[in-house]
Amino acid sequence: MTIDKQKLQKLLWAEAASYRTDCADWKRNTEALQDFLGEKTVEEVALELLVENERLTRQLGEVTNGLPNKVATHG
Repeated sequence: MTIDKQKLQKLLWAEAASYRTDCADWKRNTEALQDFLGEKTVEEVALELLVENERLTRQLGEVTNGLPNKVATHG
C-alpha cells in the first residue's frame, strides 16, 4: 500500500477538529479526505495501516533480536 501518510494525517486531523467544533469547514474537510482516499473508505485505509504497522513491528523485532549475535561476532 502506497499512501502519503503525512497528507493523510493532516486531512484526518482537520476532519476531526472541524467535526468536533461543528465547524463550517467540516464538509470541505470531509470532501478533501474523500478525494484523497478515492475509492477506499477511512476504515479500509486504517485496517491496511494496522497490517503495515504489524509487519514493521515484526521486522523490527527480528532485527533487534539479531543484534546481540552481530555485536558478539564483531566484538
